[in-house]
Amino acid sequence: MLWICYLIAHNGDKSGMLLAANFIDCIEDVVNTGKDRVAEDAFMITGSLTSFDLVPESQRSEVLRELRSRGLFEDGFPWILARALEKYRDVPGRWMIDGWRGHEQIVPASAPEEHLRRVIDDASHGQSSTATKAKFLLLRSWFKHGKIHIPREIGEEYMDILPRYPDEITEEERQRVEPFMRAMFMAFAGVGEDDPQRIATIDWAKAFWRQNWKLYECELPVEGEEDSDKEANAEAIRDLGHEWHKSFDATVERFLAAASEADPDLYNSDRHEVLTGIIFRLVRLASVMIQTPPLWTTEHGSGIMRSLVEGQIVLRWLIKQDSPELYGRFKDYGRGHLKLLKLHLEEYRNTLDDVPEEIDDQIEYLDALVNRDLMEEFQDISIEGNFASVDTRKMAEQVDMMPDYRFVFAPASSSVHGEWAFLDQYILATCRNPLHRWHRIPDPQMRLHLGPDLVELALRRVSSLVDDYEAAIRPTSSL
Repeated sequence: MLWICYLIAHNGDKSGMLLAANFIDCIEDVVNTGKDRVAEDAFMITGSLTSFDLVPESQRSEVLRELRSRGLFEDGFPWILARALEKYRDVPGRWMIDGWRGHEQIVPASAPEEHLRRVIDDASHGQSSTATKAKFLLLRSWFKHGKIHIPREIGEEYMDILPRYPDEITEEERQRVEPFMRAMFMAFAGVGEDDPQRIATIDWAKAFWRQNWKLYECELPVEGEEDSDKEANAEAIRDLGHEWHKSFDATVERFLAAASEADPDLYNSDRHEVLTGIIFRLVRLASVMIQTPPLWTTEHGSGIMRSLVEGQIVLRWLIKQDSPELYGRFKDYGRGHLKLLKLHLEEYRNTLDDVPEEIDDQIEYLDALVNRDLMEEFQDISIEGNFASVDTRKMAEQVDMMPDYRFVFAPASSSVHGEWAFLDQYILATCRNPLHRWHRIPDPQMRLHLGPDLVELALRRVSSLVDDYEAAIRPTSSL
């Protein structure tokens, strides 16, 4: 539909549509001489470039002459467009370009690309004005040749509006008729997947975009200039660091006091050790976060936020179950993975002819860790998803933390796992050349957008974790 969109984008809605309609009608008048336009064998083109190839070769010269005699050719197939299209291999409708032989014009080398860019930009969205008008023209061809029949009740609603489209209708009528036209276009455009014309259309679309990579250069995003507001904001964020440290230090003191005052139950200290270990790991993560400015960004700090939320979900779930066995399983699950690592390393060492000293040292270190509390012969290795065989989402449901799971944990997981949404938002930039179909390229600026929200959210989360820990640990202080 590049040709139709070009005429609309560069001539305006009404003028472009009228020019395209007259151009199409002229071609059909020549080919259909002596035929009924709605007859079964009547010739029809839609105005797509591939439809121009349907004109019999024997009649193409006559078509070009008639277009010129009616004063339609140069305006309806301008040289700038012809110059742009002749760059493509196997471009459909090339015989139209040949109509310019002997009449070529001198234009700036950049003009063809500039004109195509504007067309693609204007028609890139299926609901844009240019795209909608182009779809209307294809519907016009189908209606004109009796290819579309609609029920009477629908016709009564829209047939009074369509003849006045696009510039003699009210805004209320436009809001009714344009969605109808787009829906009808989509309903008929996908019909006949094995139709040769449809296949040719798709093949040309693929060829157009793929050839653009070599024909045109990428356009990088424009790097924004740092202004005083941004600098002031950065300074304000730095000033927050002092307050963050004061708040965090108070939380750490509260945690350490609770941990030291609680009776760990020395006969079976699994509960105390697991809960304390979970919390202290997260406290340390938050400490690293507030000391490291790059982690004040969603891009790099979301992994820590995910760990904080996951840790609180697991913590609350363990406390709610109140099962000594689960704390033991938590330890066993981790020991099993450590044992598996040692076994893999030993297996790898056995494949080497010359074993580096570092590998033996690492195996010795792991052996001491694995056998620290329980001889490895009595340790099982689990390949379940986690120690409880209950996924994080179900845990969150059971401890009433689904909002935390949905709005913090799940989005942060996208960052941790490098899912597409994260890559698209933080890692890649959009090529600004419309002829490259807005493909993604590495973001050349690599700037960090600092903000206080993430750190303050993390600090509130740590404080909440310590609240949970205090509530869980204090009741166990007596024998």
